[in-house]
Amino acid sequence: MKEMRLYQLLLLWLLAGAVVIMAGCTKLEKPEVLPVNFETATYMNPLPALEEEWVDYGNGDPFVLRHNGQYYLYVSTKDHRTGIKAWTSDNLLDWRYVGLVADDHETTGAYAPEVVYWNGKFYMYTSPAGNGHYVYESHSPEGPFQKVTDNLGMSIDGSVFIDDDGSWYFTHAGTTGIVGVPMSSPTEFGLGQVIEGTFLGHWTEGSMIIKRNGLYYMTLTGNHVFSKGYRIHYAVSDQSPLGPYRMPQHNPIAISTEGDFYGLGHSSTVLGPDLDSYYLVYHNLLGRSAEGPPVRAMNIDRLVFNGSKMDLLGPTNVDQPAPRMPELASHLNKQVDEQLWRSERGEQGGKIVSVKETAPFFTAEYNFALEDLSEKGWLQFIFNYKGPDQYDAVMLLPHEHKLKVIRFMNGAETELAAQDFLPGMDLSALHTLRLVQHEHALQLYWDGLEQLKLAASGSGGAIGYRYEQLTPTLQYTAFSNTAAGSSDYDALKPIPGTIEAVHYLQGENRGFYTSNKNEHAPIRMADGITIQETGQGDYALLLQDSRDWVRYGINAAESGEYAVSIMSNLAHSEAELELIVDDEHSSRYKLERSAQNKHDEAVAWEKSRLGTIKLEQGYHTITVRAIKGSVLWSNMRFDAVDSSSFHIENLLESSTSEDVHGDWSFNEGWYSSSNEQQDVKLYGGSTRWSDYSIETKVRLGDDASGNAGILLRVTNESDFPHQVADALSGYYVAITPTKLELYKLNYDSVMLHAAKIKLPAGGDISLKVEAVAETITVYVAGEKVLSYTDPYAFMVGKVGLRSQFARSIALTDLSIKSLN
Repeated sequence: MKEMRLYQLLLLWLLAGAVVIMAGCTKLEKPEVLPVNFETATYMNPLPALEEEWVDYGNGDPFVLRHNGQYYLYVSTKDHRTGIKAWTSDNLLDWRYVGLVADDHETTGAYAPEVVYWNGKFYMYTSPAGNGHYVYESHSPEGPFQKVTDNLGMSIDGSVFIDDDGSWYFTHAGTTGIVGVPMSSPTEFGLGQVIEGTFLGHWTEGSMIIKRNGLYYMTLTGNHVFSKGYRIHYAVSDQSPLGPYRMPQHNPIAISTEGDFYGLGHSSTVLGPDLDSYYLVYHNLLGRSAEGPPVRAMNIDRLVFNGSKMDLLGPTNVDQPAPRMPELASHLNKQVDEQLWRSERGEQGGKIVSVKETAPFFTAEYNFALEDLSEKGWLQFIFNYKGPDQYDAVMLLPHEHKLKVIRFMNGAETELAAQDFLPGMDLSALHTLRLVQHEHALQLYWDGLEQLKLAASGSGGAIGYRYEQLTPTLQYTAFSNTAAGSSDYDALKPIPGTIEAVHYLQGENRGFYTSNKNEHAPIRMADGITIQETGQGDYALLLQDSRDWVRYGINAAESGEYAVSIMSNLAHSEAELELIVDDEHSSRYKLERSAQNKHDEAVAWEKSRLGTIKLEQGYHTITVRAIKGSVLWSNMRFDAVDSSSFHIENLLESSTSEDVHGDWSFNEGWYSSSNEQQDVKLYGGSTRWSDYSIETKVRLGDDASGNAGILLRVTNESDFPHQVADALSGYYVAITPTKLELYKLNYDSVMLHAAKIKLPAGGDISLKVEAVAETITVYVAGEKVLSYTDPYAFMVGKVGLRSQFARSIALTDLSIKSLN
């Protein structure tokens, strides 16, 4: 009995200890979140063939003009055909054929027509079959356009940009970069010069400039329309439309060489229907016409911004959410819908205001023209309207050539700001006023050009017009409850792809939660999330408490496994992150600085592998939080992977003709170039392979020169004569008789590391490369020669051999083994 009593006491003591231990290990609760409803309307690239498009030619070099709430599409004319065709749409997806908008002899084979609206006239710029440029003019975007200049010369793909001060610029293609030309009028051109920072290593074309938050963004294309690796880059300037520009690290933003979706290029950028988003319109290559020209189809994908960083949510060719429309949109020159608008008319003037009110942050657009101007006439563009005694307005005073921002409160009018409008404005022509009210400012744009910026202090309300002693023609009028890029936050991010940390969904407990409000964030101040500049032009987000989280909407292209990597700047040497899919499925990942960069303060930011995650095809939410340590991160990348184990000998035996780039010689198990004047490549494996080791043997002759070696982590490879030599994304381990070099290739070439070696002629030397997460290690004859951790690493891709102008250097087939 005593023994039993002792046993019971011991058991009670152990149980009590267990309770204490378990109490010390607090279980993290799943975040309490509000539901997210995703839009169901979708589209898929390439867009369907257009009515009356050029037969056996399609829609190359698409340019989209937005005017008075409508979109107008112009494309290149098929060689030896005359006339320029146009289509119109109100949503960027459903296009109606307008007809030939120009049809004189000089429109034969008209390349890349672009149209600009200015002060009542539309100006078209096009290059017939690449033989110089002409300017055409019309009073309607639907034509007819009449030629108003002789041949101006200059290379193909002319594009016009108008800066905020009304100055004009023209850009066109060039052999050493995009050429910029100042303009003194819509039809007069100065001397051109190559713009610094706009060269894609070969012929560069398809330029266009937009301005956003004081920065100039140029999109540009290289290198040849028939290349699978035709691609779109972007460059940024903070000085001038004519540069100099810098080309950010994450270029190109649009490239695809796999399957039947390739040859992406020659883009235009256009404001979306919601008045806030931007879309990239571009073509993909379908093949070659029976007569020789390329056959192309049109695509659109969403652009997003993070600080000075611009990125494409794509390129995509699976179902994507359709562009969002504004909360309110009406053409007021037509019958006014009394359920949407309240209007009053009197002897001297009138007023019309919307029934629906904006949110505190919004974008509103007013399109108008004026008639019967008197010396005392004025027109107000109303916003933040709460009633006749409480509203804000932009007041147009035609006789004073002035715009004023006023606040009307309790019968008293206060002037907040004033600005002369641009000289020479014909107010009887259609003009556009756009207002953007956001957390930092109220911005006013006249015909797309920023004219005023002042502190925002409104709380939202109706929009509309008020006028006296003049007769306005009121046309497309709209508002959207998005402003200054806030529509980027709720845009579904396509996966595979990249999520910017600061693009979490809007709404507390819907898109984020923080237990410690930070009131000094440079963006999204009201959310209280800690956001910091990275020093590289973009913003990062700090997670430092396990109760805090951020949530994103995604669109997975297919069901399967995805590798997750993160760009971070760890405050501590390690941390732990949790990702929760659809508020149900949780995965945890350890995050630590690489051994190479752990003590290197010069490398603050690095891309690290977290692990893998499984996703079903379609829309999901992903919630991110730090459950150990703190994590400052700027973006997260998801790549489709195959993590199954494999060990393959003689991998290249299964390569197809598509994998062979250049002339190879195969002799008794050894591969070498058939022509030492060539740069040849041979690929094998899968773009979904991630971590692996590769082995081959190298044999050098007595007169060996040039280099040869292993390609790894390869994607987007292309083979075409008229493009850059390094037409792939990935890494190259190059061997010469005296050194070993590691290059990063991304349609250019950067040497990452080099090591001296001495290889004997005639011997068979083993070469082994390991790629694990962000680190590449190379062994020669069994000895480690170099190890390099890339802070901006490529994480997936196939493998191959390369022989670059090599003589008497041969390699054996590849043996590859997974290291997952």
